[in-house]
Amino acid sequence: MPASMIVLIAMTVIVAIIAVYRWIVGHHEDDFLHIEDPTGQLIANQRETARALNKVDHLGIGLTIATAIYGVALLVMFLYAGLNK
Repeated sequence: MPASMIVLIAMTVIVAIIAVYRWIVGHHEDDFLHIEDPTGQLIANQRETARALNKVDHLGIGLTIATAIYGVALLVMFLYAGLNK
């Protein structure tokens, strides 16, 4: 198996791990608006979760796009090499 395929598989596995991590973090998200929270702890937890989800989303989207572009480039290279034999 060529090294380029191993890199593509590794990138795909990393994207899957990020998706599972995002699901786990999002599972603990609190969707309710806490207006009368005297300590402010619930609002702080919501902000922390939103910040974490935002970071994971940006990382996931970027890595997914990079993986897709790399995969398409690899496919084009293999097709081109196969047609020129």
